[in-house]
Amino acid sequence: MGLSNDLTLSCSETNRAGIARIFLIEACNVTSFTADSSVHSFSAVTLDSTAYSWYEYEAEFETKSLNIEGAGDNGTPTFTNTLEAKILGLDRTKLKRMQDFIDARKLVAIFESTNLAGTYKRAFVVGWDNILGVDAAGRPNVQGSIEGALDGDNSLTFSLASKHAELIREYRGTISTNASGTVNFGS
Repeated sequence: MGLSNDLTLSCSETNRAGIARIFLIEACNVTSFTADSSVHSFSAVTLDSTAYSWYEYEAEFETKSLNIEGAGDNGTPTFTNTLEAKILGLDRTKLKRMQDFIDARKLVAIFESTNLAGTYKRAFVVGWDNILGVDAAGRPNVQGSIEGALDGDNSLTFSLASKHAELIREYRGTISTNASGTVNFGS
């Protein structure tokens, strides 16, 4: 499929960056995402069991980011997506959560942006695409430092890197979370 429509930008369109919340689940607990046929989004996610829920990972304001890096080797486009966030102030609880994060091995993330899409905020999926499915799941990593100076860095940065065969998709639906109950995304 090639070009099939125009891309026109509204002069009143909000182009604010920002990631509000990050929700994670182990990839083996996801059965599927439902892709919308007319737009580049998912409208639902199916988990293996109703006993599973998404876990919210909070991070310091303005330290969360998504980096999308495209490649086109042999004429096949692929995208490496890296979702990253910083947690300040190391302690045993945060270190345990980061160990859980690493032990999960393969994860799917839905991250909520600060932009509204109708009634609810926009969200995007990293670690699942409509071509590779679960094979696009992300691999977690953690880096950190404690500096010697009193005003030095004392933080961990967690990242989730995944390889997609298509650009990330917007998520317009609901999820059940461990801490926040049911969360709605999109219009």
